[in-house]
Amino acid sequence: MSWFQFVEHSVFIVVVVILLNILLNKGKVELFRLIVVALKQLPGIEGLVGWALHKEVTHFVRQVNNESEENSSNREASRVLIPKKGIPAKDLRDEMKRMKSAEPNPDDGKMFAYVYTLDDDHFGIQKEAFDMFTEPVGYSAEHDLLVKEFHHAFLHENALNPIIFPSLRKMETEIISMAAGMLNGDQETVGFLTSGGTESNLMAVKAFRDRARKLFPHIKHPEIVAPTTIHPTIDKAAHYFGLHVVHTPVTSDYKADVRAMERAISPNTILLSASAPHFCHGIVDPIEEISDLAIQKGLPFHVDCCFGGFMLPWVEKLGYPVPKFDFRLPGVTSMSADIHKYGYGVKGSSLIMYRNEEYRKYQIYTYAEWPGGLYGSPSMAGTRPGAISPTKQYKTFCFQEENIAASWASMRALGEEGYMFRAKLLMEATTQLKEGIQNIMGLHIIGEPHMTCFAVGSCDPEIDILALADAMETKDFKEVRVTRAYHMHSCLLLHVYPFLRLQCHAIHIDKVTMK
Repeated sequence: MSWFQFVEHSVFIVVVVILLNILLNKGKVELFRLIVVALKQLPGIEGLVGWALHKEVTHFVRQVNNESEENSSNREASRVLIPKKGIPAKDLRDEMKRMKSAEPNPDDGKMFAYVYTLDDDHFGIQKEAFDMFTEPVGYSAEHDLLVKEFHHAFLHENALNPIIFPSLRKMETEIISMAAGMLNGDQETVGFLTSGGTESNLMAVKAFRDRARKLFPHIKHPEIVAPTTIHPTIDKAAHYFGLHVVHTPVTSDYKADVRAMERAISPNTILLSASAPHFCHGIVDPIEEISDLAIQKGLPFHVDCCFGGFMLPWVEKLGYPVPKFDFRLPGVTSMSADIHKYGYGVKGSSLIMYRNEEYRKYQIYTYAEWPGGLYGSPSMAGTRPGAISPTKQYKTFCFQEENIAASWASMRALGEEGYMFRAKLLMEATTQLKEGIQNIMGLHIIGEPHMTCFAVGSCDPEIDILALADAMETKDFKEVRVTRAYHMHSCLLLHVYPFLRLQCHAIHIDKVTMK
């Protein structure tokens, strides 16, 4: 036996012994895992495995999106937009009944997962509690009733599996499509529903953190650059996920200082963020300039549009001056928008949207070692009631659900005409209230707000604006105090509209009393 043959046989024996030891001590799964890892080192094998996985995932995504092989290459043709005119309640109810009838009924006793409750008296009292403590969405009594009906219809379901409950899959997909159209996204725009603006912003930060880990592993202390007026949920996300927010000052007109943001960018910066508008003063940051900066620096840019996402598009269509803030700008890579604000859905419904799948994929968490199967989740929460939306996962993934049925019904029932009508009403009311406040000596509006909220400040040293807010509280007016900037914040809502003159009068009387 030659020296080469001796070495060859020795190596073979050692490898066999190691593999047998792994088989006996750690089992077949670990043995197969190591074999696959070794095979992936061979030329071409890793690409082959990647191709097979991509094919499986693509097939699943088509199932989740209710998309066939024929139309998957032409998403534009199958896009669903917010209807021009609201769909009559009767037609929506009929459609709901059709969707429900096509799904399995847990009461048939053939479903061994997903639904734990019975549609009995005990469940009925829960529906009553929901009705009692859920605030009206504010559009109309008929609209409130319709939204509740859709919520009740799917409250009993659990969307852990999009194949078992296809109606929830269909509704979520259409909500994302309608919102993308409203915010000038294209057929590549994708997203998920979440439980609210906090979770939407959390998921955006998580996605871009994971993207940086994948593409820029040398960055050990990732940073977000954002103006001081950015919503605290961005800071909360940074705290949760191990990032640092570098806050930059705003200009004299209370907008993000783009030059200051540029100076704050460092080798550790992984994300830029700004607001449309920021809650403090109702002012839209210079999103177009920041978009250009993001492109120049090769950074993703998240726009927190939770407050304005379902108002600014209609305000702009009404002819009010609104700077560009959405996916029309090529540097904008993600946006958050709350349906439960000016989308007039029930509380607990928001959206996080990405320019394309390349960004969204970093939001999804997967774990393959669980004995129960491959687990995946795109957001913070796991399972929630079936009136709430399913999000997309793979194989035995757990699905999160966020008021999909109620949100879908709300958007389709209103249509563009409904949204435009309410936006017109509220913008006229906003103008009226601002003019009334401007006519009160010693008070002024902060900056130039772009939509249905603004901040009131004092230009008289004898008037303490926070004390004025306290005085108004004694008359049962609930004012938001911007303590750090020493302002009083007002947001125009549908239930406030009939009492505008009363509010102006109360502000004037309390101001005079304080003098």
